[in-house]
Amino acid sequence: MQLNRKLTTKHLILSQILILIIGLTFLGTLYFILNIQYQKPKNLFLVGPVTTLPKSLLLDLGTPDQDTLSFSSSIIVSGKTGPKKDVLISTDTRDLVIQSKADGSFSTVLNLDEGVNTIKVVVFDTTGEARSAERTVYFSKEKI
Repeated sequence: MQLNRKLTTKHLILSQILILIIGLTFLGTLYFILNIQYQKPKNLFLVGPVTTLPKSLLLDLGTPDQDTLSFSSSIIVSGKTGPKKDVLISTDTRDLVIQSKADGSFSTVLNLDEGVNTIKVVVFDTTGEARSAERTVYFSKEKI
């Protein structure tokens, strides 16, 4: 084996062309494989919606209405929220926790104190999110 042999221009050009062809073949194969493997779907809407529905907690307090005057010592507190949610109903003197039904409705009888009663209803979900509603109910023993 001769190490002192000179490389001719012809061999130099052929070796550079061969290196270029091998490199381009490698890059082309890599590009083809990556495009086939990680190909984007043609229509993005086929995979599902672009946005998701907002996950907000609902609380709709049906009764009592704001500034209700009651001549009865008890009142029905009812409304609608998500299914099987914990509902806290509180006044100045008492707190009550109930759970909404499978359809999201809730209802309970609440005893009133004489005078002004501020009823606050708060609903919680498992993530700790809460929604609240407040009503003022006036209770009088004497009918006007």
